[in-house]
Amino acid sequence: MRPRVLHVTQATGGVETSLLLLFRYLDQHRFDVHLCCPPLTELGDRARALGIEVFEVPMVRHAHPIRDMIALRRLTSLTKRNRYSIVHGHSAKGGYLARVAARVVGGPKTIYHPRAFSYLSQTGIARKFFLGLERFAVTMTDLVIATSQSEKQRAVKEVGFADERVTVIPNSIDLTEASRWKPERSDSHPLILTVGRFSYQKNPEMFVRMAAEVAARLPQARFAMVGAGFAGPLETQVRRLVEDKGIADRLEILPWTSKDETLRTISRCTVFVLTSRFEGMPNTLLEALMFGKPVVVTDVDGSRDVIEDGVSGYSVPCDDSSAMAGRVVELLEDRQLAKRLGEKGYDHVREFDVHKNVEALHAVYARLAE
Repeated sequence: MRPRVLHVTQATGGVETSLLLLFRYLDQHRFDVHLCCPPLTELGDRARALGIEVFEVPMVRHAHPIRDMIALRRLTSLTKRNRYSIVHGHSAKGGYLARVAARVVGGPKTIYHPRAFSYLSQTGIARKFFLGLERFAVTMTDLVIATSQSEKQRAVKEVGFADERVTVIPNSIDLTEASRWKPERSDSHPLILTVGRFSYQKNPEMFVRMAAEVAARLPQARFAMVGAGFAGPLETQVRRLVEDKGIADRLEILPWTSKDETLRTISRCTVFVLTSRFEGMPNTLLEALMFGKPVVVTDVDGSRDVIEDGVSGYSVPCDDSSAMAGRVVELLEDRQLAKRLGEKGYDHVREFDVHKNVEALHAVYARLAE
C-alpha cells in the first residue's frame, strides 16, 4: 500500500505556486497525495486537475481561537479517518494546525515547511509571542523542510530545532515554463518590476521610494508593482505614497494575478527587484532569473542564498532604497553589465530545477514512511 501524505495549507501566493509545481511532478504511484486547504480556492481547483484528492477545511490567516478550533477539529477528524503516514504542513497556520492534529491522532509523522517564519512579521511583544509558539511546536515536529540554508540556520539558532531535524529543499522552477514567452525589453522605456502581495513582509513602500529616486535620474524609466487587490491599509498607504512622490504617471500598480500572467509580466521587464524584509526563498526571484533578468534584492534569508552580490545580481541592505536605486540605475545605464549578471543568474538558477527537488522530497517521504 502506498504511503498516504496529507499536505495542509491555509496560505496561497508563493505557497500555492510551490505546491502546484510539486504536485505536477510528485510520483503518485509511490505516494498517495492529498491536500487540505480552504474552500473555493484556485489552489484546490488546480490540484484536483492534477489528480490530487482535495479536502476543504475553512482556515483563516489571522489568529482566531474559535475558527482555529473548528478547523483543528475537522483536520483531526480527517487525519484520523484517512490514516496518513505523513502530515506535511505549510506556512504558519497550516503548519501549526497540521502538527497539532497529527499529534492528537498519534501515528503520522509530521513535516513543517515554514516558508519564512511568521514571527518575522511581528515586532516587540508580538514577535516574542509568536516565536514562543514556534518553539512550543518543536516537540510536535519530526522534520522541518527549510527552503534555504539561511532559513535552516534560523530554525536551529532561533526556534530551537536540532540541526539533524532540519533539511533544506529549495523552492523550485520548471525551466520549460520560460519557453512560453520570449523575453522582451524596451530600450526607450525600461521597466523595473516587483512582484509580491502588498504586505509588511514584501515592503512595497521601499519600492516606491526607490522608484522615485530612479525616476529623478532616468526620466524614461517605468515601474510596475504586481500584488495589489486586497484593499488593506498598506495598499492605501502605498497608493498615497506614489501620489506624494509624483510618479503616478510612471508607476503602474497591478493586481495579484495568475502565475501564467505573472510570468508573462516578468518576461517583459528590464530589471527585477525584491524589497522584502524577510523571506524563506522567493519564487518570483527564481522565476526572474529563469528569464535571465538582472535582479536587485534586499539581503534577507532566501534571497541571499540565491544571489551572489555582483556576480548573479545585486544585493542591498534591507530598507535602503537609495542603495537599490543606485544599483538599478547602474544596470539600466550599462546593458552589458545587466546582460552578464542576467546570464550568471540563469546559470545558477538551473540548480533549482523542480525534478531535482522532487527527488529530494521523495527521499524524505520514503525515509519517514518507513
